[in-house]
Amino acid sequence: MVTNKITRGGADSRRHREIRASDFKSFRFVVMAMFLFALIVFSLTYQKPEPVERAAFEQPENVTESRVTFLAVGDMMISRGVARSITRANDPLVPFRKMDEIFRSTDFNFGNLEVPISGNNNVVGKGLVFNMHTRDIAGLKAYNFKVLNLANNHALDQGVGGLRRTREFLNEHGFVHLGVGDNLEQAWQPKTITVKGVKIGFVGASYASVNDGGVARNEFVARIEDKERLKTAIEQLRAEGADFVVATMHAGVEYTRRPHQPQIDFARNAIDFGADIVIGAHPHWAQIFETYKGKYIFYSLGNFIFDQEWSRDTKEGLALKITLYNRKSSAASAARVEQIELIPVVIENYSTPRPATETEAQQILRKIGAGGKIIKPQS
Repeated sequence: MVTNKITRGGADSRRHREIRASDFKSFRFVVMAMFLFALIVFSLTYQKPEPVERAAFEQPENVTESRVTFLAVGDMMISRGVARSITRANDPLVPFRKMDEIFRSTDFNFGNLEVPISGNNNVVGKGLVFNMHTRDIAGLKAYNFKVLNLANNHALDQGVGGLRRTREFLNEHGFVHLGVGDNLEQAWQPKTITVKGVKIGFVGASYASVNDGGVARNEFVARIEDKERLKTAIEQLRAEGADFVVATMHAGVEYTRRPHQPQIDFARNAIDFGADIVIGAHPHWAQIFETYKGKYIFYSLGNFIFDQEWSRDTKEGLALKITLYNRKSSAASAARVEQIELIPVVIENYSTPRPATETEAQQILRKIGAGGKIIKPQS
């Protein structure tokens, strides 16, 4: 009896152990199945981070921002009546003094110098033949005119020798000048200035090589109709790393408010080729402006330092205070126009521009179709 109980007890114990082992195997199978299922799901849904995001996480991009402001003005004819005003005042800075605060608010200034500096101070400009006294460079230097366009119809008023001495004289005094040369290769050579790390390029051309209405051509002055040379010059600036490109022209019909076709062609070609803004002079009146492919074209800023006081329109001009925003990173660098302030001016004393009064300014702005003094391009 006892033996039989023991035997049954042993059999029961073995069955319990076999059941527990079977249960453990089932549990282990379930766990393994769940693990494999989770592994399959993870492998199907896992997305590898983008290399750019990982690189950015590992090494943040180094970005610098800066702003550069420069003033652009129209024709500066420092001869004839302007020279007489300087002599009377015994002050070569007199044509600039009433714009003192504005000149000094910028990083540099730019304009069209419509007069040669032959070095022969005994030659006095008269009629339509100009010559600038060497002493009168003082105003341009004092008021930070770093860049000067020389491509205009008066470039050769003192002959080829006078033009060459003009270039040499400006070089000696540290100016960047453009639009003329000993040959067309030099005349079309674009120039750059670097301010606060921003490289700004300039290229300039004229409707005429001498003061004959644009009939005769020569090898010394860049001409607005030379489309391929314009394209090459702008492409060179971009290849050299220019962050912003200014194209300037001396062209148009005098004493008119609207541009004619050669101005329009040059300006729009310049932008098609990569210029960021076009600034013109020559008509002696401020002309209308426009946007083309999102870029601004100012066809004529009119007179700035001039002695044409025989009409209201020739005594009025426009200066542009241009602010550029530049964003530079390890990958790229580019500048854009952040703001343009339109500054109407009125010329007095046969020489001296001053900021227009509010009433005068509104009248000038209406003439060129401007709705206000501040332009902020849409980004």
